[in-house]
Amino acid sequence: MSEVKLREINEYIFAPFNTYIYLDYDEIRFSGLGTVKKKLIGELNSSGKTLPGSKLRIKWSVEDSEDFKLSKGVFAPPGKDNSFIMAEIRGSSTKRSAYPIRKKIAGSFPAGSMRFENVRFYFHIGGVATCSAMVRISRKDDMTVEDLEKISESLNDAYKEYFEGICYELTEKYVTAVRKLGVPHFAFEFMPNYDEVDRSKNYIPWTHRIYHIHDDSLFELEAPGEPFRHLLTPSWHMDIRDFSIYDNRYVYFGWGHSLILTTTQKEEYAQTTKPIYDYVRLVEIAQVNWQCIDILTDIVDVALVSFNRQYKTMRLSAIQRAMDNIRQFENGVHRVLDYARGVKITFDTENRHLLKELHKRWLTEQMVEKLRDRLEVIQDYLEQLYQRQKRQRDESLNKIVLLFTILGIAEVFGVIFAILQAYRISPIAQLATLGMGTIVLTLTMIMYLRYAEKG
Repeated sequence: MSEVKLREINEYIFAPFNTYIYLDYDEIRFSGLGTVKKKLIGELNSSGKTLPGSKLRIKWSVEDSEDFKLSKGVFAPPGKDNSFIMAEIRGSSTKRSAYPIRKKIAGSFPAGSMRFENVRFYFHIGGVATCSAMVRISRKDDMTVEDLEKISESLNDAYKEYFEGICYELTEKYVTAVRKLGVPHFAFEFMPNYDEVDRSKNYIPWTHRIYHIHDDSLFELEAPGEPFRHLLTPSWHMDIRDFSIYDNRYVYFGWGHSLILTTTQKEEYAQTTKPIYDYVRLVEIAQVNWQCIDILTDIVDVALVSFNRQYKTMRLSAIQRAMDNIRQFENGVHRVLDYARGVKITFDTENRHLLKELHKRWLTEQMVEKLRDRLEVIQDYLEQLYQRQKRQRDESLNKIVLLFTILGIAEVFGVIFAILQAYRISPIAQLATLGMGTIVLTLTMIMYLRYAEKG
């Protein structure tokens, strides 16, 4: 097979980052979803954040996801938005603006010759957000796949260098605004905070890159994806498979690198025409959900340790609070999990097929089952707390009964002594009676205490 030659590639780079704040979506809807979003966006836009060394600014808004959810024959797509709110880089005008890359790329693109375009930050309810950008790679002489890989790695380094700090700052503003406005969210002492992560090294854990190549010559090959085998990071050994169900494009999904090939050969049907960013957005949302499930699993593990360390020494009131907190936390996890699995793609056959393949390759279902297993352990802790609560109540009741018993015996002794004094019984007889009463009282206390311990 002859080596392919490339001239123009659009590379989409996106990455998840953790906000560690989980919104209570049910409470937000009860409070008025549109109202909550409007207040939050107004608060975030009030500071007029601009990027260092440029006139570019951050503009907060709501994602317009209606086009992404539309499909043939659907006029009012059901379901909720794909993200809660979003931010994007804007210029002095209202139009989106590009973010210049002020460093040399791969030794062949001078500083300032390339730009990050359509830079967006999508914030979701489940403690995760996405930083999304696109770069146009174009040069006059041909590029090989090896050249593309070198350029892509250099762009990936620039992406992390430019946006890691911005992601942290936006998270800080977002979390502060959520707390300031009292937007309903879950807060537990065992949950991590965004400021516990080293913002300069680890705030962006990884990136996913999608290469879009528009080239008719590639469609003349029997297997157009074959030349890109070592670029794609296949999910298993030597795996290059086309997931598109239409003839005018090829879609190859991998773990960290994916590829979309398109041609100018138009199809006659409306459903075969789709913006490329719809594919990118589908993978972005799936990646957010994957990251959300992974982070929730870790948080549940920490929660289990926290509950296990505390419940054995808790008092009755503390146990009741713990039970309420655990139930609230578990309900929150289930809500976030349901939201994460509910990508609203309506009746788009290709999107449903692509999403199924993504979940299969990323082992999403296995991760969900792992999380559900941990939630069952939380149920076991709830049962243990309930039993301990029951025992402590029984102990309290036993102590109350014991107290009344002692008081009753004391009253009986008082009557007996009054009778003895009336009949002038000898002191020895009185001491004998007092001794027997003491023994009876002691035995009674011992019996009640043992009963309380068993309860």
